Amino acid sequence: MKNKFYKSALAIGIAALLSTNLSAQTSNFEDITLQGANDFKIPSNGNFDSKFSSGSCDFKNNYDISYGGFWTSGWAYSKTNDTITGDYSNLYASYANKGVGNSNNYAVSQNETFIHLKQNSIQGLYISNTTYAALSMKKGDAFAKKFGGNSGNDSDWFKITINAYQNGNMKTEKVDFYLADFRFSNNAQDYIIKDWTYVNLQSLGSLDSLKFTLSSSDTSQFGMNTPAFFCIDHIITNADTATFENLTLPYGQTYWNRGSKVFTEEYKSGQAFFPSSYSVSPSYNYWNKGFAISNSNDSTTQGFTNLYSSANGRGYNKSTNYAVSNGNNTLITAQGKGIADAGIIAKGIWINNAAYPYFSMLNGDGFAKKFGGKSGDEADYFRVIIRGYLRNIKTSDSVIFYLADYRNADNSKDYILKDWTYADLSKFSYVDSISFKLESTDVGQFGMNTPAFFCIDNFEYDVKTSINEVANQNIFSIYPNPSSSTINIDYNEHFSTIRIIDIQGKVVLQSKQKTIDINSLENGIYVIQIETENGVVNSKFVKQ
Repeated sequence: MKNKFYKSALAIGIAALLSTNLSAQTSNFEDITLQGANDFKIPSNGNFDSKFSSGSCDFKNNYDISYGGFWTSGWAYSKTNDTITGDYSNLYASYANKGVGNSNNYAVSQNETFIHLKQNSIQGLYISNTTYAALSMKKGDAFAKKFGGNSGNDSDWFKITINAYQNGNMKTEKVDFYLADFRFSNNAQDYIIKDWTYVNLQSLGSLDSLKFTLSSSDTSQFGMNTPAFFCIDHIITNADTATFENLTLPYGQTYWNRGSKVFTEEYKSGQAFFPSSYSVSPSYNYWNKGFAISNSNDSTTQGFTNLYSSANGRGYNKSTNYAVSNGNNTLITAQGKGIADAGIIAKGIWINNAAYPYFSMLNGDGFAKKFGGKSGDEADYFRVIIRGYLRNIKTSDSVIFYLADYRNADNSKDYILKDWTYADLSKFSYVDSISFKLESTDVGQFGMNTPAFFCIDNFEYDVKTSINEVANQNIFSIYPNPSSSTINIDYNEHFSTIRIIDIQGKVVLQSKQKTIDINSLENGIYVIQIETENGVVNSKFVKQ
């Protein structure tokens, strides 16, 4: 059937988003698989397999840094505006020129890709051609034919087949969508999709993954000649919509495909996430910040070749795995990664020196001093400052933990930590992320001389579970909703602060009153967050 254009309205619930169930959790890293003794995980410096997330959807991605680096498979996200350049130098542009509804971001896919869903149902999504594929079909190029041929009568087509998967098995249900169709007897009906077009996927039923397979009438001995790329946006599930607007593009870039300068990765243990990044350059690649997961038991080798060992060569309580932190301002993010999710009540974490800074402070090296100096009387220290955050806002509390302390009048009390030691984090109460900042008395013109590494294990916390839009369980109500000028909050319990948060997770308004002027807000979806003595409660509203 000829191309149809659909309009879809997203229903915005006013139901409560949080319950108050607490369940104890520990991130001990034993749930992360390492290959053998003295192994560690950091973002790869070869073919890099990773993912990004938007809404309740995960998008896998592969990037290979050989030959200068190239996107090998999976998904990229983009805000590229280029409907003119029709060759492989323009891989990341939508032919619709922007995202759905003139939004900034959208996703670009290669052939044979998957979307993994955190919910078991999907309503639909929007699809468009890439500029590269569209202009190739429209004009032809060195590899692919002009659709319709010179006469316009060739019955060409370019199609996406969307298959549903459940528990790793492909279901019989599928949906075909034509990105271009020149099979009509009346050539005036032939088309190449340019605008965002809605594809209804409710017929796929219950599922946990979608597979997208491209096919074309234009093939050769090497396979499909038509460029194997397409774009998607606004994936609508029963829980939320994946709009890609939550994703930040690196400075100066209009697309992200996991590979220009820095790879980022995160490891999940328990319900906590431990991010890391790996810097890529033509001459030198290196782990530049964040966490590595390690089971290295080398407690004797001194120097930078031993980055991934704890000072005593094992995890807390003689466990196998632990995490090594590299650099200042590393961050643990908890379950509450989205604006409508819950967070944690922190309890504590076990900390130890890494072997590299331990020996550097004990003996000195080519860059850093021996702690205490030659006399042993110099008042040196190496410490980590731990802070809690809620919705990107720093809490007032902090914990200072000393990895080495030579400030004692009695030198016999000076120490460099070699055993796992507990840091009490219970003062943080309710947070969704925790940062670690290192400080040392040994500094030079380029900053801290003491190697900026330490180890953590058994991060203990309670999870506050999220329940999205549960009907008939309203914790508070907002009226009118939608609203263009003022909203009223109907909430009868004691509270300290009301925050309004945009879809990027940024606090845009803050109030202690139940009637709030929203004239300054741009139109869109927001979350009202009420901070109470027992945590926070949330609900959505629409500014129109």
